[in-house]
Formats: sequence, C-alpha cells, structure tokens
Amino acid sequence: MAKAPIPAREGISPTRVVLRGTVPGDRSYYAGSAGDSSFEFGQIIPAGTQLARPTPAWFHDDPPAEPHIPFEPSPVYEGHGLLVVDKPPFLPSTPNGRLVRNTVQTRIRVQRGNDDIVAAHRLDRLTSGLLALSTLPESRGFYQQQFAQRHVRKRYRAQVSAPLDLSEKWRTIVLPMLKVKGERQVRVDKRGKPTVTRARLIDERLLELEPHTGHTHQLRVLCAHLGAPIVGDDTYPVDVGLQLDNYSTELKLCATELELRLWRSGELAMWSSPRLAEAGFWGSAE
Repeated sequence: MAKAPIPAREGISPTRVVLRGTVPGDRSYYAGSAGDSSFEFGQIIPAGTQLARPTPAWFHDDPPAEPHIPFEPSPVYEGHGLLVVDKPPFLPSTPNGRLVRNTVQTRIRVQRGNDDIVAAHRLDRLTSGLLALSTLPESRGFYQQQFAQRHVRKRYRAQVSAPLDLSEKWRTIVLPMLKVKGERQVRVDKRGKPTVTRARLIDERLLELEPHTGHTHQLRVLCAHLGAPIVGDDTYPVDVGLQLDNYSTELKLCATELELRLWRSGELAMWSSPRLAEAGFWGSAE
C-alpha cells in the first residue's frame, strides 16, 4: 500500500486519488509519492494548478453524520504487535463508506491514540466475537497474511431457527457460493466459488462452525441453505433491508475461538470469547 503523506485525522485514514487536468479547490490535496511528480512528497498542490500528467495525491474526507452505535469492543489480549478484542454486534469492524467513525478500527485508534491500528480481518457488522487488529506497521503484513493464506483457525457458534440433520461429530460441508455485485444476498450457485465449512451440533439448535474458506456471509448462507437460518439474520432467507440504527434483534453468530501465530516469536496462541463464560451461552447444554 502506498504511504500517505499526512496522518489519520480522528482515527480516519486519508484517501488517495489520482488528480488529472485542473486541481479542484474543494479541499487541500497533498502530493503522494511518484517518480515523475512535479511536487515534493507531502506538499500541498495549489488549487487551480494545471497538471501536465496524472498526479497521485491524498486528502482528508469529511464523512457525513452517522448514527452513534451504543456498543463497545472489549479487549481480550495485547502484545506482539497485536490487539484482540471481542466485537459487539451492530458495530462494523472497519470503515465501509456508510459508517466510518462508528467502527471498531476507528474507535480503538482514537481511544489509544494510535493511527497504525488496522484490522487484520473482518467480521460482519452483525456478527459478534473475536477480532484481531495489528498495532504496528511492522506486524501488519504478518497478521494479514495469516488470514489471507488461511493459516488461522477460527471457530464460531450459531444459534439456528430449526433442528438440523447433524450430530456431535464434525461434518465437512462443501457448498458453491456466488456474490453478485449490487446484491446483499449471496447465492448458492454452481457457478460460484466452492466454500468449505466444518459443522457439528452442541445441542439441538446450537452449532459450532469452522470455516476453512472465507467467502462473504459463508456461515449465514450455509445455515439458511440447510433450512435453519441463524436466529436474528436480517438477510437470509429474507432480506429485510439495511437498518443501521435498529439494535432490537441480535444475530446469534459469534466468533468464539481464534488461533494464530504471534509476530516475531512464532508462538501459536489461542483465545476464547468471554461470551463463552456466560451461563447458558445461547442455550448451550454444556
């Protein structure tokens, strides 16, 4: 990723753009790094300048007003350039266009005064549980690559709306999923990418799930396809539309366990969501 010439502002990273023609006067643009640029790195490019060639630049956007999301992540572990938190439902992991300030990444940056904090992966906005963030630029690639290369073990619990034909033994389920641009729902479609999930029952309507691939909405699509949508799902099997300020129905899907290797030490570390310690976690009979 290209280095920004200006720091984040209120936890929000600057935006990169390539300017062409006349430099607009709507905001301040700071020159990015380019070998053929007429401007020094970090220099403000004057409004009205006629550019002889495309010029990379950075600027601070002013996000529109957002509804305040009244939930906060809880720290679980910090060390080795890593921060693991327990994410509440309704709070996005990272900025997504609609929500920028009200995200785990932005809030933690502001709280800790550290603009280098970056999520190493994502959980859906409605999903709760363990989320890993790098806290140092040097450790960022190490953790992100573990997730990208599927070297991380993740385990989830889901409370479903109907009994399933599963047992307490792990079963591997392969299902093709297709994400169509512009549609919220992911389809089960033979033209899609194969997804791999291990699943087992804890009790009649409580599942443990281990995704071995990372497709959008993989676990939610799987449960709906099997005839037992996850309790509280606003998209499967029926898409009720995006409701960012509706906190009345919790999606009963939680990332309960996370296992990965620590930067520099190479040690394998594992964490459990504090929700597992709650009595009768989502109806578990354990």
